[in-house]
Amino acid sequence: MMNKDFGKQVEDILHFLMNHDHYLITAHINADGDAIASAIAMSHLLKELGKHSIMVFHDKKVDPRFNYLQGYEHIHSIQNDGEFNDQVLAEDIESAIVLDAPGYGRLGDVAKLMPDKEHILKIDHHPVEDIMGPLDWVDEEASSTTVLVYEIIEKSGISINQDLAESIFTGIIYDTGRFSFSNTTARDLYVCSKMVEKGVKPSEIANRIFFQNSFNALKTIGKGLYSLENHLNGAVNIIYLGYSDMAQNDQSEIEELANYSVAIRGGKVGLFVREVEPGLHKISFRSHSHVDVNKVAKNFDGGGHSRAAGCRIRGPKDEIINQILDVINEQL
Repeated sequence: MMNKDFGKQVEDILHFLMNHDHYLITAHINADGDAIASAIAMSHLLKELGKHSIMVFHDKKVDPRFNYLQGYEHIHSIQNDGEFNDQVLAEDIESAIVLDAPGYGRLGDVAKLMPDKEHILKIDHHPVEDIMGPLDWVDEEASSTTVLVYEIIEKSGISINQDLAESIFTGIIYDTGRFSFSNTTARDLYVCSKMVEKGVKPSEIANRIFFQNSFNALKTIGKGLYSLENHLNGAVNIIYLGYSDMAQNDQSEIEELANYSVAIRGGKVGLFVREVEPGLHKISFRSHSHVDVNKVAKNFDGGGHSRAAGCRIRGPKDEIINQILDVINEQL
């Protein structure tokens, strides 16, 4: 999973962490399980190293499915006025650690808090969009950013208690889809087995992340499945939800529809399209074929991985779907 410079990169990162005292930790907008877990794990490491840190995300509301993680309660939102004074915060920031975000455009308003480039460390597993600083550790073969953070923690020699183990386990199982995605490696299984030895209960965490939905969310998932359409001779399957359906639900509770869109025999690409604001559509792409959906998403200023990506597009439903289908058809 790790590239050949893995050992040197980890040593350089630890040197960076030891030579600074005040850190901002952040991750991509609409932070998911990997982003949240890797940030919390990093904050734990910094605390054990005697450093100060603050976690600040763009999101007004951080995905509540992960509120069982010790440290979740310390995540700040830059959008919540009065929660903290961002001018004072900016003055206190010596260095920044950017996790699970390939470029500045994925940070939202937190981008304005970034210090000079020489004081930025980035750890990620997405294709690079921006080189943020002298330490940009990007390993596209890694299943998750969390597993990269684990490698730093392991090298640091700090002890891993159950709280930290739960963060590490959470980030990995989230981004591997409970070890069902093609990005799952033997290393992921090994690391998670070590976390179980530390007291992690796999069934409890899996249930909290994947199998605890509200009644209304499950009804909406059913409505999304009912909307299913196939295109391009069955190669592309699309699930759609309009704004009225989205307004009634926490987006995180119905995100599984993205995976359902590609869980169809004979299908090559799946799309979950939802109207998150009037006229603004968020699209999640999934693929288990030769179609690189990261390339598709980049046509619309989005991005991600070859098998899972996303973007946002303004416009009427039929118009944006036709635009996307034209791009996908070029790869089929």
